[in-house]
Amino acid sequence: MHSTDSNTAPWVARKWKSARVTSALQGLVSGGGSWYDDELVRIERTGRYIAGTWTPEEGEDGPVLAGDASWVHLIGQVGVVALRAASPVTRPERREVLLNFLEMWAQTPFVDPEHRFRLGRLEGEGSFTVRDEHGSAFARWLPARKDRPYLEALPPGCVRPPHHELRYIEDCHRGWGSRDQLRRLVSLIRERGPMPWDPAAVVELSDAAGTSRPAAALILAGNPGAGSYYVPYLDADERAALDFKAAELESGREELGVLREGGRMALLADVLPEDPADLWEPGGLGRVAARAAEAWNVRHGKRPRPPERTWQAALALDTRIPATDLCHLFLDPERAPLPPGFYLRAWPSCPDRYRELCTIWDVMGFPDADSLVDAVFTGLPWAYADLPAGDPVRNGAPEVVRVLRKVLARGDSPAGVLRTGVTETSVLEAGVLEGRTVSWRWDWLTDGTCDRMMARITAADLPPGRYESDPRACVPDLVEEVAQTLDLPEDPAALYLQLLTLAVPSDRNVRRWNGWTPARHKQAAARLVERGLVVEDKRPRAGRGVFLPGPWARAAKPLPPMECGKARRLGARLAGVGEDRKVMHLPGLPGTLPELFTEAWRSSREAEGRGD
Repeated sequence: MHSTDSNTAPWVARKWKSARVTSALQGLVSGGGSWYDDELVRIERTGRYIAGTWTPEEGEDGPVLAGDASWVHLIGQVGVVALRAASPVTRPERREVLLNFLEMWAQTPFVDPEHRFRLGRLEGEGSFTVRDEHGSAFARWLPARKDRPYLEALPPGCVRPPHHELRYIEDCHRGWGSRDQLRRLVSLIRERGPMPWDPAAVVELSDAAGTSRPAAALILAGNPGAGSYYVPYLDADERAALDFKAAELESGREELGVLREGGRMALLADVLPEDPADLWEPGGLGRVAARAAEAWNVRHGKRPRPPERTWQAALALDTRIPATDLCHLFLDPERAPLPPGFYLRAWPSCPDRYRELCTIWDVMGFPDADSLVDAVFTGLPWAYADLPAGDPVRNGAPEVVRVLRKVLARGDSPAGVLRTGVTETSVLEAGVLEGRTVSWRWDWLTDGTCDRMMARITAADLPPGRYESDPRACVPDLVEEVAQTLDLPEDPAALYLQLLTLAVPSDRNVRRWNGWTPARHKQAAARLVERGLVVEDKRPRAGRGVFLPGPWARAAKPLPPMECGKARRLGARLAGVGEDRKVMHLPGLPGTLPELFTEAWRSSREAEGRGD
């Protein structure tokens, strides 16, 4: 049994299950398997050991750094815990753990401005605890991490001699969270309940910092990027309090992945008001948002915020980077993290045929670089075809291409395999590609297809707000030709071209591109059914009710299912026969939409002439 003294607060006798402690502090502490049921007691006892009010009895171990010692980073940054405790989004059972944590913290020397705390790392192995005339020092050996975190607690006027195994050390931040502030906040929460939520504050933070609104909501909830062990990330009640869908919040969480554990604490260390009661006043959360935006911009720089409609479209795109990051890539390409090590990887047996644009980081085991490349080559045709004229993300696509080509032209690749000329190919003997249909990215970038798409954007031929995927906007003469040839009104003629050409002419997409109401769309589709140009059906993942006659190819996410004839025109690779046909690969758009609409119409007329 650990000894206690008369100064021990009543809560210390409570034991909290380690899972409840780590879930309540998720994203702020780590090492879930290193925490035990009395870890808060251990933290409190460490504080009393530093203060000199507790001494181990004979045969009793001194205090050890609880858990995996990650909690020490809360010293001077406990404001993030306080914000989470006050948030109405926090689950009641976790709020109780946080309030007890804050009560404990308020009685430790960690809130004493007279004490100086320093954090570092030591070389070697082994744990120790020291208390002498120079203050206190603690180290814990973590075998699983092969790491040795180190904490110094220095009373006023004391200087500790440098530890001979010291790797580095730095002073702890001294932020919000005095003894009186913590006790007052806890008292207010227990008396009034959590602070009121203000959706307007979410908008204020999003606009001021350039984050998405779900990410801003998570920040103001004191939950900026959860640890993976917090399962489920947010439950139904928490999502309802934030008023966002699960996919939106997951994208927001991924967006905040730029914040590591220390970054989450630093961002929110000083955003609470001097008097915690201000949180319950009108505009209180808005003032927190203003301070959070300032802290974000100091650390990350203010980023342009994409239009909400564009962000939603990016969210549906299913790239391997967050929707906001994809939009920022197009809004500010010069600041985008395009790595310098682009090169061409090729099969040694046939380097001229199977080439792929990659980065040196792929080989070194950094998947984020590959995710970025994927986002670039998925995002460029998406911005061109699926965003309206005048959209700032769409307008940024030509600049993304310029920056990409500038990166490709540099000669500063770490491995010296950067491709510097159109006719050169770097062959990486050790590299093995999955599949042999992956050279489309390089071909798309260099065969003129990309240039023609970007020229369509810069030409500004579309009226503002119109979509290239609407043939009435990009090829009005062709729509008129289709209408006259097939004796159709304009709407059915336009819809027919979209069904012939576009990979995903779902009802939702068509109505967005064309600006149609459901009734107008239904009327156009009915006319095509009457003429026998399309058939009605229900097919998985199609998102529409009318289809071109002929064989159909299924697809697994993220690839779309589609008519086989259209799939071949778009360059898709199909596998199987009959009802087992499946889309296995779909490259980017093989041409501009005016070109593709024209080719699809020509092919349909030729097929009709052959009696297909």
